[in-house]
Amino acid sequence: MNKLSGVKLPWAKLAHYPPLVRVVVFLLIVVVLWLPFALPLYGLAARSLLPGGDLFPTALLYVVFLLVLPRWERTVRAETQPWAKIGFVGRRELGQGMATGALIGAVSLALLAVVQLALSWAVLDADGARGVSLLQTALIGALAATAVGWSEEVLFRGWLLREMEQGWSPGAALGTTSLIFAIAHFIKPLDAILALLPQLAGLLLLGLVLGWARRIPVGLNKTGLGHPVGLHAGLVWGYYLLEVGNLLQPTGVVPDWVTGLDGNPLAGLLGLTLLSGLGVVVFRWSRSPR
Repeated sequence: MNKLSGVKLPWAKLAHYPPLVRVVVFLLIVVVLWLPFALPLYGLAARSLLPGGDLFPTALLYVVFLLVLPRWERTVRAETQPWAKIGFVGRRELGQGMATGALIGAVSLALLAVVQLALSWAVLDADGARGVSLLQTALIGALAATAVGWSEEVLFRGWLLREMEQGWSPGAALGTTSLIFAIAHFIKPLDAILALLPQLAGLLLLGLVLGWARRIPVGLNKTGLGHPVGLHAGLVWGYYLLEVGNLLQPTGVVPDWVTGLDGNPLAGLLGLTLLSGLGVVVFRWSRSPR
């Protein structure tokens, strides 16, 4: 038996357990290590003594996840290069994948805007499309999109998809991971869940597209996180620029469910169509030789 975090368990046998069992065990380890530090922080946040409120303990949870993840790979699967297996396949491959994915994501959102303008479903807001504020919005959006892309892709396509693939078929692993990815966005109060419900299909489809991007070959028998991180960040940045920058104003020619409820393309027919087309391209790319 090996030790992980000071607790004795038959770690080597865990590699042969069903994927969902391994996922639950891993998450329990993370939560047990995180709670002693998080509870006092939540107490400070409840008394308004912690800047950022719940943000800091949530960030701490992700830090604990990142600390446990490589140890888990070494102990359970005897991996000597755990980060490479998770998707960190080299700076050049990651950089090229991120640049390509980000470009595709940004161009996709630009295409979405062009379609709405061409069909008179929206108009360009001249006031929102000029000045220093737009540049500031673009820079802040790029930083936020990169952070979201890396954090979610390491979690869902780096760790979770890999766990599911160790025991399930590639299709079942990707489908389950995408469903969990979509449901995870609904961990909110009931009124927020009901408001977000129209986005469920879009989030599920997005999870599939990002999963296929994770399987794009970047070398001989290698895949990496560069493409899904870049694609995720590009899509988030494009949405942030259009929505927060107020570049487009709907004309009301078509109902909101066509362009996206509350301005979110994931909750509209146009956005789902775009994601479907993007999914076809990325799926074919993931199946091709390097």
